[in-house]
Parts: sequence; structure tokens; C-alpha cells
Amino acid sequence: MSRRAFDAEITLDLAVNLIPLAIMVFFVALFAVFNPWGIEPLQSTIQFAILLSMIATLGFVTYYAARVIERDDRTYHDTTTIDQKKD
Repeated sequence: MSRRAFDAEITLDLAVNLIPLAIMVFFVALFAVFNPWGIEPLQSTIQFAILLSMIATLGFVTYYAARVIERDDRTYHDTTTIDQKKD
């Protein structure tokens, strides 16, 4: 049997990347809407460039890790039991 892409087990394995990704997206949205220090063109550009590049990199690494975990034979769990395999 084939395994569904991004099932609950893979999502749990990738939560270590998804949580920081969500935090970074939250702060980018927060600082885009409400910036308590004002908007300086150079500083704001550098700030958003760093955060957005980290978000893109972490998103790519998370997606790639999910694909590797999905294809790995050691993480593949067959749906048949041991007793069914003996028959």
C-alpha cells in the first residue's frame, strides 16, 4: 500500500520546522501592519529581506525534508500486520 503524502506522522516530524516558520510569518505580518519604530526605507528593507529569505529557505528545507521522509523505507509503515504477512 502506498502512503498518503504528508500524513500525520510526517507532519509531526516536521513540526520542528513548521513552528518557527509560523512564528516568522506572524512577525513579518505584524511588522508590515504595525511598526512601532517607524519606517526607515533602508532598515525596513533589510529587516524584511532577512526575514523573507529565512522564511523561503526554511519553507524549502521543510518541503524537501518531507519528501525525503516520505520516500525513506525506514519510515514507511505497511498497513498489513505480521500475521497477515505469514499467510
